Amino acid sequence: MRQNPFVPALAALLLAAASAVLAQQGPDDLWETTMRMEGDGMKMPPMTQQVCAPKGKPESRMEMDKDSNCKMVESKQSGNKFTFKMVCTEGGDSYTGTGEMEDLSKDAYRGSFTSSGVREGRKFTMRMDMSGKRVGNCDAAAIERKAAAEIAAIEKQQRDAMVKVCNDAVANLATSLVFAPEGRSEAMPCRDRQADFCANAGSVLKALRDRASWDAAQQKYSEGRLQEAARACKLDLAATRAPLCKAAMDKREWRWLRGNCPEAVALRNQHCKGRTYSSVEPRYSDMCAELGGLSYTAAPADPAKAQAGDMPPAAQPAAQGAAASPPADTQKKPSTTDKLKEGAEKLKKFLKF
Repeated sequence: MRQNPFVPALAALLLAAASAVLAQQGPDDLWETTMRMEGDGMKMPPMTQQVCAPKGKPESRMEMDKDSNCKMVESKQSGNKFTFKMVCTEGGDSYTGTGEMEDLSKDAYRGSFTSSGVREGRKFTMRMDMSGKRVGNCDAAAIERKAAAEIAAIEKQQRDAMVKVCNDAVANLATSLVFAPEGRSEAMPCRDRQADFCANAGSVLKALRDRASWDAAQQKYSEGRLQEAARACKLDLAATRAPLCKAAMDKREWRWLRGNCPEAVALRNQHCKGRTYSSVEPRYSDMCAELGGLSYTAAPADPAKAQAGDMPPAAQPAAQGAAASPPADTQKKPSTTDKLKEGAEKLKKFLKF
């Protein structure tokens, strides 16, 4: 389990807090420090805290991390005053800083630091003033032990919480917490549980031997979640479902077939789509009523798009030869106006006018 990136900062806060709590007789020095910061039109209120420093190492010098992107380029000690200049570069950021630290006595110090340049892509100017004074004795080793114990407890809470999250992801087949999306490589929080996840997915699919177990799995995981888990673990969900779909077809359980099997689409296209409730073959009427695809009125025929597979079996032979005439009961019947016009034409021919 990777360390939380906020833990180092938390450690510093705990050490500072513990210093105040454990201010007591001890071999080390308890310092009270105050810091003021301002820059770019902002001025922050003073921040005061107590810090326990090992004996003989007062907080009167700024120490730079060896792994820092900053480099000391000038430094000078003159009496009780120490001055320095440093340059920092990181990526496109670059800034310089100058400062001084002065020991006012063995129990007090002051200092200042000014920096300017570009940081995180933005120009800035900042000034920081600090001061410190020794206010008593303390035990630095005890403080560090206390802070370390508190940090360890927080880290354990984080690990325990993540273990629970990942256990739930494995049990509920939550693929998104275990596997990266297809085509992407970022690390998922539960990536180290992929073997457990796929073992559970395999057990779930193996148990889908009848309708009852399939329906129960759908209630718990949903079709989409089962598909994602099967795809991530390279399991064959279609092969697991095939016997159940065949049984549903044999028993003519069309509603269950519609909700669970791809065969429902093929049957609807073959026997129902484009047909009316009156023209569908009687043996398919119940099936089409459940699978859908029927209409109340027939759509105009389009010979260029007509396909034998999309027609009722009875209509297929006619489609292979010349265009078939519409059934007699579906031909347009002459209206009363049409009959009157036809009678008038015949009367004109008979009377010859």
